[in-house]
Amino acid sequence: MPGSISKLISGIIFFAIAPGCETNIYEGDIFEGDDVWYDGQFRGEITGTVKQSDSGAWVIVSQVEPVDSAAIDPANGSFGIYGLRIGNYDLRIRAENYRTYVHKNVMVQGGGIAYMGEIDLSTVPDLVTEHYPRDMDEIVYSSRWQRINISILFTREMDRESVEAAFSTDPPTEGVFFWGLYTQAPSPRYYIEALSGAFDAGATITTFSKITSLTYQMAQKDSYSDTTYHVTLSTEAMDTAGVHLRFPLEYSFSTVQSAVSYAGIQTSPFHGDVDVSPMTNTILVTFPRRMDPATTEQAVNIKPAQEFFFLWPEKNVLKIYAGAPLMADTSYEITITRTAEDLDGMPLGDDFTFSFSTAPVSVTSTSPYNSEVYVSPGAEITMWFNTFMVKSTVVSAFAISPVVSGSIRWGTAYSPDVKNALTFWPLSNLQINTKYTVTIDTQASDLHGTGLTEPYSFTFITRPEQ
Repeated sequence: MPGSISKLISGIIFFAIAPGCETNIYEGDIFEGDDVWYDGQFRGEITGTVKQSDSGAWVIVSQVEPVDSAAIDPANGSFGIYGLRIGNYDLRIRAENYRTYVHKNVMVQGGGIAYMGEIDLSTVPDLVTEHYPRDMDEIVYSSRWQRINISILFTREMDRESVEAAFSTDPPTEGVFFWGLYTQAPSPRYYIEALSGAFDAGATITTFSKITSLTYQMAQKDSYSDTTYHVTLSTEAMDTAGVHLRFPLEYSFSTVQSAVSYAGIQTSPFHGDVDVSPMTNTILVTFPRRMDPATTEQAVNIKPAQEFFFLWPEKNVLKIYAGAPLMADTSYEITITRTAEDLDGMPLGDDFTFSFSTAPVSVTSTSPYNSEVYVSPGAEITMWFNTFMVKSTVVSAFAISPVVSGSIRWGTAYSPDVKNALTFWPLSNLQINTKYTVTIDTQASDLHGTGLTEPYSFTFITRPEQ
């Protein structure tokens, strides 16, 4: 049979049997001579790029056993494995101090290119799935109410003794290992069972045979705010089969002192609040970042002008203290200009302004209360205001009908130093079964000279017998 006919029949035979074969890898080279061009229809290639071009990574393709391998180009991280027969391959990329990259079932088609794109090798060792906190994380942490947790989730059951021996932090800390637990948050100070964000028990509790997760709870004496911690799990750590980490797990995280984190600047009173009690002598500003006190305080402008003190209970919380009640019936506007900087020297970005208004001077409650009956004739009469009052103005503004002789004193019978309460003490008992009306006129004023907007009256009736 002529050569050309022979080659044609061979090709027909191949396509006839190929669909029934258990593998789609072509075995044998039926093309020869000037027909080798057709071999490209049964071979392809795998290409891609490793982001870490200086890693010295080695690319391996396998079908149960390794088939071929190639080193990446140190100039740009590119790689290519050529002349692979049609079929599915497992791709592995290995490099010193990088996690082994695995991509299974890469399909190579005849005359085709399986492009893997840019591959970013991980610095997490092979036996580790994930960890909390993540590398370079900032976690919100309150040193008064919480303990710091460090959690690791593994791909295999781990030897607990070797893992605990391989674990360390810098600065050094003491703590307790909780195996079979993975949490992603600091825990409450007292109750480990209340760990927030806990999941993936990572253990068969009845036998405790499958240990794939742990949480290291740091002693509170070693848990600091505004601190950077470096975590290391050395290659001493191994699984229960004796396989060690190929390289250490190393990462760092920082703590930020706050009980809660915000996306933007928060205030108390809120922007737009009305009828804010003048007794609110503190204005709170909570920043999303830790602020530099000097530049922040210089950036604060408050209208109307009033003497204020600046305090920093947290590094991201500014307390503006008036030293006395705010002015009543007043609109306040607070601006923090963009010159305020955080502790990293970054400016605020934009001017921030919020405003609120305080309530007018008013009587908030009385004793006896309005319309009370069966009041003891021996009772004193107390009036509570929503701000600190000038005593002499209240004395002048006070009237009781029927007229009763007596004196007005600060506070109450039980709290004589309260400056927003004044008490009228009768010289003798009130008359029995009598209706009394008490009026405080508008000349009663607060420390800033603001008076009542209208007179305030209340009535009560004494009981019919002593």
